[in-house]
Amino acid sequence: GAYDFVPKPFDNDELCATIAKSLALLTLEQEKAYRSTELKSHLHFNRIIGNSPGMQAIYQRIRQISPTRTNVLVTGESGTGKELIARAIHDNSERKDKPFVVVNCGGIPETLMESEFFGHVKGSFTGAVADKQGLFEAANTGTIFLDEIGELSTFLQVKLLRAVQETRFTPVGGTREIDVDVRIISATNKKLEQEVIDGNFREDLFFRLNVIPIKVPPLRDRKGDVELLAAHFVEKYSKKLGKDIVKLSSYAIDFLNRYSFPGNVRELENLIERSVALSSTNIILPESLTISSHKRRRWIEGIQNNRYDLEDVVSGVDLDKIMSEIETAYVKKAMEICQGNKSKAAELLNLSLRSFRYRLDKTTPDKNESGDSDAE
Repeated sequence: GAYDFVPKPFDNDELCATIAKSLALLTLEQEKAYRSTELKSHLHFNRIIGNSPGMQAIYQRIRQISPTRTNVLVTGESGTGKELIARAIHDNSERKDKPFVVVNCGGIPETLMESEFFGHVKGSFTGAVADKQGLFEAANTGTIFLDEIGELSTFLQVKLLRAVQETRFTPVGGTREIDVDVRIISATNKKLEQEVIDGNFREDLFFRLNVIPIKVPPLRDRKGDVELLAAHFVEKYSKKLGKDIVKLSSYAIDFLNRYSFPGNVRELENLIERSVALSSTNIILPESLTISSHKRRRWIEGIQNNRYDLEDVVSGVDLDKIMSEIETAYVKKAMEICQGNKSKAAELLNLSLRSFRYRLDKTTPDKNESGDSDAE
């Protein structure tokens, strides 16, 4: 358990420096342990993380509906964690020790979908060399999770409707009906109500699946959850990649809180994994948090196109944060256009060079610009 050693005869300054380093390491370890404990207090229903009002409402809904066998429809943007919600419902139900079968409705060819759902009997079609159990039968007494339900063809919607209504189905090429006891949880990133109106999704099936709706909020609407999630992913990938990274710097956290995360939690996880892999220190710094150029461009364009809804003022807004986001976006865009030439960027924004440098320093507080010049 020793951190270091000091050979005799020792120098007082060397001894003090060694002690200071060991105490600093101890402080970091204690902070890491505290953050880990604090993080675990925000873990609800398996691996779902978040303490925002929107997520607390979802936790309450999960507690209410888990004991039932009612069908659930989970909606939300891609990357928000809809499958985690479905797993949480299953794991907090009486079916928790029974199968939980995941079906990606958008990842199975339409020609094989019916066979995958309901199975087939030997000889029912070319290549059916043996009887095959379908996913619905495999989920019997448990839960089946139909992800991307909006991708189902109209033909499969008809087949699924009967299975949902009657809790029985007939395998492809078979004559005997199979009864099942399955709870159905569906998920989609589409607006199914609009799909019904447009004639792309059956209304009767929609009502069968949407008995209890759960809408998962996008990460940009979950104030405070970004830091919790980021800390969780730092711990996860530090262990996975054999790194000793203890936290994100305050400036890195500020960057994450200002970014809109169009890819939601999945994008945040990918960003943190990449940052942990590339980081050369035990603290994640802003320069390690790199987002792709097209994502950054979409973010800036979103700000420039007035993505802020003035109606939000009714429920309260953080005006300083909004103004900071706008300022940061324009400063970075000007630097991008001028290829790092501060004088030209200042001219584009109608600012004095001194004022522009002040704003640039606010957007990149950790960057050492001592060697930079104001003009090319």
